Amino acid sequence: MSNIEKLKTMKTVFVYDEDGFYCGTHIAQLNPRNKSSWLMPPHSTNVDPNDEDGFFFKIKDPGNPESGWDKIPYPSTAEDFLALNIPHESRTKRNNDLRRLLSQFAQNDPEHYREVSVNDESGKKIATKLEVIPEPTPEELKERAAAAVRSKRDYLLSKTDYLVSGDYPISAEDLVKVKAYRQSLRDIPAQAGFPETVIWPNEPEYTILSA
Repeated sequence: MSNIEKLKTMKTVFVYDEDGFYCGTHIAQLNPRNKSSWLMPPHSTNVDPNDEDGFFFKIKDPGNPESGWDKIPYPSTAEDFLALNIPHESRTKRNNDLRRLLSQFAQNDPEHYREVSVNDESGKKIATKLEVIPEPTPEELKERAAAAVRSKRDYLLSKTDYLVSGDYPISAEDLVKVKAYRQSLRDIPAQAGFPETVIWPNEPEYTILSA
């Protein structure tokens, strides 16, 4: 049988997964016992979904080899994922696409959303989902503000460490001013408005003594 004749005994069909979503193509063989029929693979149709980026295609009539498809747009917001658990072990085209999209939404807005695992009673991962990150409590917000102030305070202290090292050539008078400035920085957490309102001390001027 020539290659051309072989091609006449085969055709491309369009396959859907266990959930009914398009997942690729397959080959159907001409029925050798009935030349007017084809041996269709499971979960397949003759109708091309004309796969298009940004859409899932779901079979309208499972089991019907002439069934068309419903065109379903990808989730467009993070909220679309909140009620969706993506099976961990499923590697269908749709679930792979959903995992990719879910990760993108979590990465694009890490302040409000995070990707989390769903585990069974034994601790085994069974799904992936998107979760809303709870709004921080007033206490948490205050602690974040305090941490930011302390971080700036520590940076300002580090800028003058060399002045109090004991061998830097500044006068005793300037050294007193620098030490007072550093103590004011250390005392910032004791200020009445800390951490919402902070009065930052001014770095003193000093003169480098000649050798």
